[in-house]
Amino acid sequence: MLEIKNITVCYKDRPTVKGFSMDLQQGQIASLVGESGSGKTTVIRAVLGLLPGGGRVTEGDILFEGNSLLLNTPMEWRKLRGTEISMIFQDSGAMLNPIRRIGDGFVEYIRTHEEISRKEAWKKGTAMLEKMRLAGAENIMESYPFQLSGGMRQRVGIAMAMTYDPKLLLADEPTSALDVTTQAQIVRQMMELRDTYGTSIIVVTHNLGVAAYMSDNIVVMRHGEIEDHGDRDHILCHSDNDYTRTLLDAVPSLGGIRYV
Repeated sequence: MLEIKNITVCYKDRPTVKGFSMDLQQGQIASLVGESGSGKTTVIRAVLGLLPGGGRVTEGDILFEGNSLLLNTPMEWRKLRGTEISMIFQDSGAMLNPIRRIGDGFVEYIRTHEEISRKEAWKKGTAMLEKMRLAGAENIMESYPFQLSGGMRQRVGIAMAMTYDPKLLLADEPTSALDVTTQAQIVRQMMELRDTYGTSIIVVTHNLGVAAYMSDNIVVMRHGEIEDHGDRDHILCHSDNDYTRTLLDAVPSLGGIRYV
């Protein structure tokens, strides 16, 4: 489904990601892990064509269902983003318009991608919030972002990303703003999306527990390059890479037992 072929991403001719490659099949979940600044978010933003600050892919290619994403026109991106490929941002709440009600923004998003009445779009948005197990979905649709907690705003952003059951979901630290109980609910929701619709998912995370629970494959990044990669069992149990072992050793233990 997705093939990233030896890409280099530059900002003002300075490479940030160098020689990155990975394949993702339908229904697979892959995690990108590593310290801050290692290039994880840059990779998924490159996939969605949303590199900020003049960033660009200078080498390699990104293929989605056999077609190069680097050749997409603005209109092709408009059709693709939010439907076949969606992204959950690290702070989805910050992406919401602070002076518009949640429902108004949600309705506009839905009506951008399909011909539907405002009333039907409102019902669809409310149903998605309910699927995210947000109590009082109708009240949330009537609320402004500042009236919601950070965790609630994050779940609104996740609900929007999942509205069209995307073929590929890019998740940038999707649970970082949430409490542990809500984290578990969101992780299960994403895995249900994979199981029900065959959605492929790339998760950027610092949380090795999330990566260990969700992932079929794990890519360890450092200084913009792939440091280690393999299936979950290899990375967690059999990798002899020093940096990977250092990351694993940093995971807290409980009662002398480490759960990753």
